[in-house]
Amino acid sequence: MRAWVLLSAVLWYLTGVGWQRSSELTKKGFIYGKPGHPVKIYVKLHHNSPVLVCMDLKRAKKETVDPTYLWIGPNDRVLTGNYRINIIKTGKLMVKDFVEPLSGLYTCTLSYKTIKAQTQEEKIVKQSYDFMMFGKRSNRRIFPEPSIYFQP
Repeated sequence: MRAWVLLSAVLWYLTGVGWQRSSELTKKGFIYGKPGHPVKIYVKLHHNSPVLVCMDLKRAKKETVDPTYLWIGPNDRVLTGNYRINIIKTGKLMVKDFVEPLSGLYTCTLSYKTIKAQTQEEKIVKQSYDFMMFGKRSNRRIFPEPSIYFQP
């Protein structure tokens, strides 16, 4: 039985599903979204969450004209800044002193303009990014591996 569990873990890691091969987590501790795929994040309770960025890495490398950001938290509530929720103008979100009731789906909608160079025609583009954030009590690993483990 143990051999089967070990083999499964090795195969899971080699397929690139594990957190260590995730492209959403940068060296600065920022987590970028993935269009069409929710990013799962486990945060140790009573610690700060990682910084969630309302765009994907591909979009971050391009110029974004007139971006606006709308964050929706658990229970479909529009998030505004308070003592626990920190949202900055560049679309980044961080939850301070994470507690279990804050677990759930966090969705950000990025709106920006694209301009055709030849005609100067403007178009508004919207893209949503989903982050599933869960509080965890201990440093024990979870199997199968989530998208991101964040342990400060």
